[in-house]
Amino acid sequence: MDRIQKQIKQKPLKPIYLIHGDRKMIDDALKRLKKRISAQFDLDFNFDQFSGPNADAKDIVQAANTLPFMSEKRLVIVKEADKLAAEDTSQIAKYAENPSETTCLVLVAESVNKASRLYKAIEKNGEVAEYKLKESPLAWIKIQFAEKDKLVSDSLARYLLHMVGPDLLRLSVEIEKISLYHTGDRIIDPIEIEPVVTKSFEISVFDLAGSIGERDIAKAIEILRFLLQQRESPLAILNLIARHFRLILRSKIWVEQGYDNKYLIEHLTGEEGKKLPYFVVAKYREQSYNFSLDELKKIFSRLLGADIALKSSSQPPEAVLEDLVIQLAL
Repeated sequence: MDRIQKQIKQKPLKPIYLIHGDRKMIDDALKRLKKRISAQFDLDFNFDQFSGPNADAKDIVQAANTLPFMSEKRLVIVKEADKLAAEDTSQIAKYAENPSETTCLVLVAESVNKASRLYKAIEKNGEVAEYKLKESPLAWIKIQFAEKDKLVSDSLARYLLHMVGPDLLRLSVEIEKISLYHTGDRIIDPIEIEPVVTKSFEISVFDLAGSIGERDIAKAIEILRFLLQQRESPLAILNLIARHFRLILRSKIWVEQGYDNKYLIEHLTGEEGKKLPYFVVAKYREQSYNFSLDELKKIFSRLLGADIALKSSSQPPEAVLEDLVIQLAL
């Protein structure tokens, strides 16, 4: 009875959807939709999925126009729909103006054009939904831990967000790992999760630059080789090393001018002008003591040389970066 009442309360299924936003929230929404449809209709022979970059609009439209087999509904999902060719998008837009009532077609996109024919057709005949956090990322992290019967501190949630980044899909994987690793119901100290968490690319480069600052050549080379094994772009690694030392330089200048930690926290910004967590600012301040201004000038000169070598030299990129790391750490 409860199940029937729940289904009555649910909004009627639309023939076409366009959903965009956070990957994790979209994945969860697709799982809920598929579960809802499969609870009412047979999807064994009535489900198709396409990937935008490799899909042909004719196949998508044909799947959407196919009558369901021994069921009342079909489900067709198109992931990365915003990567469809222009001609294919036009054909889907034409279909969206008169979609089949026996099919639920779901287009998943990273970005949408609200002025497009496709968007307007789906808005009129179906539903457009954006999935984004209603609460702050820190609150979301704490909620996810709470659902796993774990109570975490604000400092731990902040540390995890910094280490992993704002991608909810990656965060959920790390939260699952941490919850399985820790048997207790409270996790307070960020140090407790450090052995388990897979760091983001930027944080790994931060560790690389930190090892350079500590003159630990062996550790720096080890981290560099790990990044290269992960097939990270040599140029992207170099750019992040350069950004790291720019922040060290700013920290050093402000510290020598007598500015306190509060000033550094307010003015030391990362990518796209975003403020850095206080413990990251503290590390930049700490590392700034490892270099004189003359040494930092030489470092930027070597970074420029490495940039030129990566773009024009016949020397392997791995060798260019290893030589750079050794020079910087000497």
